[in-house]
Amino acid sequence: MSKKARIQEIELLRGLAFLAVAMQHAIAHYSIVGGVAMEDGVIMTLLLMAAKFAVPVFIFITGMVLFYNYDGPLRYGVFMRKRFSDVLVPYILWSAVYFGISQQWNFGSPEQWGKWAMMLFTGKNSYHLWYVVMIMQFYLLFPVFRMLIRRIMQAAPHRLWTALLVLSGLAYLVLLYFRPDISALLTKADIPFLTSFFTAYADRNFVYFMFYFILGAAAGMYPERWRWAVEKGGVIYTAVFWILFGYFTYKLVASFQTADGLNINFNAVSLLRPLIAVFLVSSVFVIYRYALQWTRQAGPRAQRAMSLLGKYSYGTYLAHALMLRYTYSFDAWWFAGWNVAVRMLMSFIICVLLSYLLIVVLSYLPFGKWTAGVTSLRKKASPPKAA
Repeated sequence: MSKKARIQEIELLRGLAFLAVAMQHAIAHYSIVGGVAMEDGVIMTLLLMAAKFAVPVFIFITGMVLFYNYDGPLRYGVFMRKRFSDVLVPYILWSAVYFGISQQWNFGSPEQWGKWAMMLFTGKNSYHLWYVVMIMQFYLLFPVFRMLIRRIMQAAPHRLWTALLVLSGLAYLVLLYFRPDISALLTKADIPFLTSFFTAYADRNFVYFMFYFILGAAAGMYPERWRWAVEKGGVIYTAVFWILFGYFTYKLVASFQTADGLNINFNAVSLLRPLIAVFLVSSVFVIYRYALQWTRQAGPRAQRAMSLLGKYSYGTYLAHALMLRYTYSFDAWWFAGWNVAVRMLMSFIICVLLSYLLIVVLSYLPFGKWTAGVTSLRKKASPPKAA
């Protein structure tokens, strides 16, 4: 793989996506605590809709970076070895941590090791680890995706590339529309592994997130063309974004008041719904345009802060669910009796600070890369070769 110039806005996108994930999980906790009121639900809904871009943007970044960096010969063994050390090893270690918290490790029990292995494979050791299981599927199948997308692009005239991208988006919406039917059909067929993959584990099936990866692939192969489209198409995707933002905000808030009282839940905006997918695609464009503009205007210090925000984003993603547990203790000690929405925001801020602090510290340890997903230790200079 040849060394290429970094896509500067990617670091900011990674950092923003992590912040959005942490926000969503803080909202999920505080939406069901005692004392939550309708006004809290409204604030949480607005923040949730603003943060909903997180998963699509993470997948988009994966597609963009892979197709941008690996445009030459691909050595699959080297490629997967890097993913194993950078992505899978930290995931395995953090999965062990979360399993120990929820199940209490008994290292002498073969049954418990088997249970942990199954939960590791399915991403069930913590509520946020499903994403790693899903994204690893894209890494494993990357050579196939690259071959197919390249052949399609080479066979089609340049003027049809945008049309092909739009058609793939429409096909994705059709797939999501028929997802319940696919699930029902496979449930009846009862095919080992395949049925579970499209039913119980549909939320971590790469097929149902494919378009965000394809969009990232298109951006990675032609980054300048992508930036041009982001800047020139703002009127269209911004209008779609705000119309659907308003629609879903109204729909959610209207559903909170039930015959049994206040019931704040956000099931209506789960990821695998066609209209939500339209909103999410528009949000990818909106947040990318923001990152692009901010990156161009940022000074050296802001650029460095942005780089650090992105550098530690994977480790903080793995750690933030644990840090949220600690913030609930802070909440009980310091913020009891406060407005629920304010408590949620305070927990979010403390969680982000603790997550970054922990991961930065871990990254400076000898095996930091295995726990933080990145190392901050400088490589030792190689001794000069003898003349």
